[in-house]
Amino acid sequence: MWLIFLSVIVSLSLCPQLVRADLAPPSLPISLDVGFFGGLSWPGDELMRHTDPRGWNAGLKARIHRAVQTLNIVGSVTYNRISDRPAYEVAAFGVPFESGEADVTWMVGGGLEYAIPIPIVSPYLGFDALLNQLTNTKAGASAVTRGGLGIGGGLAVAIPLVGTIDGSVKYQVFNIVGRSTGEPSFSQVAVSVGMMFSIL
Repeated sequence: MWLIFLSVIVSLSLCPQLVRADLAPPSLPISLDVGFFGGLSWPGDELMRHTDPRGWNAGLKARIHRAVQTLNIVGSVTYNRISDRPAYEVAAFGVPFESGEADVTWMVGGGLEYAIPIPIVSPYLGFDALLNQLTNTKAGASAVTRGGLGIGGGLAVAIPLVGTIDGSVKYQVFNIVGRSTGEPSFSQVAVSVGMMFSIL
């Protein structure tokens, strides 16, 4: 009888702990980082024929990752701008290149990053598929949409209680898909540094 009574008392004393364990929120299987970046753009040979040797880029980036995996999913939106120099050639957007104007590209990217798991500092290799809208700031310029890609790598440095500094170098081709007959290949090297913050 005493053994039965003691068993009931022990069971009742354990109930709150069991209930609290059942109600504890499960940890999310993935993490989401978002942030911003900016940097410099060096145009390739065809672009350099009529542009300055350097432009700039800025944008937003998101990264989905799991703590135990090294393959991450990334997405980005980038504004890329390179100033024109005078030239007689007519651009793909239907206007001559002119000093004081600029080639502008909006880039929407999605891809993968392979991260090398090292504490605090994490180098990675990256590949992006790009949907690009290319235009010019000159009045009357049209816009063309092209598919492209970017390939390169970067370095992520975690700062406790703050976020992650994310730097990357990528070679980007703007017009692999959708290029018209006779249209040259437009490319650049983009270097950017940004800050990422974990929200999940």
